[in-house]
Amino acid sequence: MGLLPSVDPSLVPPFLLVSLPLAYLSYRFYVRLTTIPPSQRPYDPKTGIGRGAPGFQTGVRKVAIPKDLMERIKRGEEVSAEEITAGIERERERLEREERSSASAGEEEAERRKLPENVDEEWLPAVATGTSGKSKARRRKK
Repeated sequence: MGLLPSVDPSLVPPFLLVSLPLAYLSYRFYVRLTTIPPSQRPYDPKTGIGRGAPGFQTGVRKVAIPKDLMERIKRGEEVSAEEITAGIERERERLEREERSSASAGEEEAERRKLPENVDEEWLPAVATGTSGKSKARRRKK
C-alpha cells in the first residue's frame, strides 16, 4: 500500500511525464516576465550599465548642416542654437530645391527615352515607352 490509497501507482509515471515539463515551462515563463534585462534597468554607476547613462543620448536624429557651420564646430568655436537652426533651415531648403530639380530632369529624360530602331512602338505597352499618364509618388527618407 502506498501513501495515497486512492491513486493507482501505475498512473504516477505518466502523471510525472506531463506535469514536470509543464511546471518547468511555467517557471521559465514566470522568470522571463518578472526579470528586467540589464540593458533596460536603471543606470547603475558601479557597473556603468543601464538606461540613462551620462553622455549617452537616445532619440537623437542626424540633421544636415551647412559646411561653414560644420567647420566652425570642428574648430571648436561656439555656435549658438539659433545659428544652427537657421543653418538647418537653409540646408533643408537647398536639399528640397536639388530634389525638385533632379525629379524634373528625371521626368524629361524618361519622356525622351530612345527605342532601338528594330522595335515597333505599336506593340509595346505604354509603360515601356515612358509615355504613361501616371507618375509614381516618390518616398522621401526621414
